[in-house]
Amino acid sequence: MIRHIVMWQFAEEAAGGTRAQNLERARAGLAALDGLVPGLLSLDVVVPTDDLEHTHDLLLVADFESPAALAAYAGHPRHVEVAQFIGQVRTSRACVDHHLD
Repeated sequence: MIRHIVMWQFAEEAAGGTRAQNLERARAGLAALDGLVPGLLSLDVVVPTDDLEHTHDLLLVADFESPAALAAYAGHPRHVEVAQFIGQVRTSRACVDHHLD
């Protein structure tokens, strides 16, 4: 199994939206990808809104049964569309993929 973790920081304003508007659009777009491809086992999208310390505005944690399933997800047109939007409104991105087996 592969765990795919991505974190982003967003600009205060970008692509005609505020940080809050763009975060919600990105969150909803990513959440809609759940079940997109065979082998996507789970997908969790989080916008931290509590009083705990955080250094990123948006977090994605997704589990895939194989590297091939992760590759299918990455290349899927709906994922590409969401990723392109996020690319327009983010200021930074961090990603880690690792085997859970």
